[in-house]
Amino acid sequence: MKPLSKASISLLIESVRIVYNSSPKWTWVNALVMIIRGVVPLLLLYIVKQLIDVVTAYSSGINTNEEVLFTTIGLTTSFFLLNSISGSISNLTRERHSHFINDFVQNIIHNKTVHIPYFYFEDANYQDTFYRALNDSSYRPARIFYSLLLTLQNIITLTLIIIVLSNIHWAMIPLLILSSGPVFYYRILYTKKIYQYRKDHTQDERRVHYFNRLLTAKDFAKELRVFNLGKTFKSEYEHYKQDLRNKQWSLSKAKTIREIIVQLLSTIILLVIISYVIKQTINGVVSTGSMAMYFLALQRAYAVLQGLMGGLSSLYEDNLFIKNFFDFQNIKIKDKKGNLSFPSPIKQGIEFKNVSFQYPNSSKWALTNINLSISKGQTVAVVGHNGCGKTSLVKLLSGLHQPNKGEILIDNQNLNDISLDEIADNLSIIFQDFMLYNTSAKNNIRYGNIHRTNNDRDIKEAAHKAGIGPMLEKMPQGYETTLGTLFKGSQMLSRGEWQRTALARSFYNTNAQLIILDEPTSSLDAFTEAKLINHFKVITKDKTSLIVSHRLSTIKLADILVVMENGSIAEVGTADELIQKKGVYFKMIESLK
Repeated sequence: MKPLSKASISLLIESVRIVYNSSPKWTWVNALVMIIRGVVPLLLLYIVKQLIDVVTAYSSGINTNEEVLFTTIGLTTSFFLLNSISGSISNLTRERHSHFINDFVQNIIHNKTVHIPYFYFEDANYQDTFYRALNDSSYRPARIFYSLLLTLQNIITLTLIIIVLSNIHWAMIPLLILSSGPVFYYRILYTKKIYQYRKDHTQDERRVHYFNRLLTAKDFAKELRVFNLGKTFKSEYEHYKQDLRNKQWSLSKAKTIREIIVQLLSTIILLVIISYVIKQTINGVVSTGSMAMYFLALQRAYAVLQGLMGGLSSLYEDNLFIKNFFDFQNIKIKDKKGNLSFPSPIKQGIEFKNVSFQYPNSSKWALTNINLSISKGQTVAVVGHNGCGKTSLVKLLSGLHQPNKGEILIDNQNLNDISLDEIADNLSIIFQDFMLYNTSAKNNIRYGNIHRTNNDRDIKEAAHKAGIGPMLEKMPQGYETTLGTLFKGSQMLSRGEWQRTALARSFYNTNAQLIILDEPTSSLDAFTEAKLINHFKVITKDKTSLIVSHRLSTIKLADILVVMENGSIAEVGTADELIQKKGVYFKMIESLK
């Protein structure tokens, strides 16, 4: 156990740097208030001692100077008031500073999650790291900073109190330290165990949260009821939750038993010190006021020492757990550093050269040795059974993933060398699992190309091409109406209407040179699909396009078909050529009859 290792000190410094950078002004204000709070307790001890002595002298007739009495009472009132006011100000400044700290940390997280390569989101190890970071980042940096300030405050208070107590006997100091040392040791030991426990069981905690979502989230509500899965999911939730709690309960119980034992030792030591002070008072060595001061100082010293030990153990705990946040922040982005422009216009086309790909933490190859050429202005349809690699091909072409082997070329320029911004500007895509944005209908479409000038006419044109325009215009606020069910006044859409909205989003990006449509009509009825076919022909005209679909009506838009099987290309050709060949595609068509 090395709480002050170089790594620990480095994490502390980095945490304080985050807090300071969030707001230098409020950092200094909080530091000043905490220092004042550290000095005030000693002033209270001294003034209470003075008050008791003055009152005792006044009541016994030794000193009848009323001015001294009232002055002492006034100072006592002032110091108590200062203590109360400084506490309130401390809470206020801490609350204000915490807003800046939380915003600063959230900005770090958002900047990371927005720019981190997509493949991390399909990596279970990353999900564990992200889960731990998200749980600890919201409050750990602030707690570390305030623990450091509180430690400094307690050290100041304790130092001043020790000076007071040393007037009784020098042995008071080691006895006080001895009374708190064992508790501190066991807290540190427990902190290390709970950290390791949390790290080892992150996936179990995520599983508990997952089953909780199954029971509470709207996405699963329909099947939960239709298939009567409530009791099943609740049983799974309780099983995993109880298992986690039992393990943590064992750790907490062992810690508490050890603490109770060492607290008995602390109590005995305190009784020895109190007995000594009483004896000194009886023998006339110290005054009644001094005895009261020593008792208050002793009580305060014990409380401060306990707070100091608790603060140090909390600091150690926070320092351990903040490592989760920095592990997330320091993830090395093994993504392309492309800064080249997208070929504009595309002159030759797209070429896959010996491309193979597998997902993170998977031993199975999703794509194997893909060789495919797509000429400029050509529309290619990718067909095949589920799991054959169609969507993986789309993810590679859209820049979400990079090939493990081989390369994807656009006009002989490697796709990995092109900047992500350039790819986004030149790519129009609708995914099979398209997003449902609970924002205005206008924004749902505008997200297709946020760099375009906000033009209502173009937004409406895209909506009408997707066949969703008339419906949006009939809504209470027209295109300003919020879609979905999350917010008050929103309008719910059917799955097919959502897909048409997603298509409008894709149609809005008229500057795109490369169009990818992944199952673009999967949620549409046959009549709506038929109306959209002509619009597909318009938006893909003179554009390089790739369409993934199971529907023959959509496939007919393509110049050539690419038939995939088990992650490889089985056949390439026109629909007529492949039917005459009587290979994989022919068997697929026959199976539909």
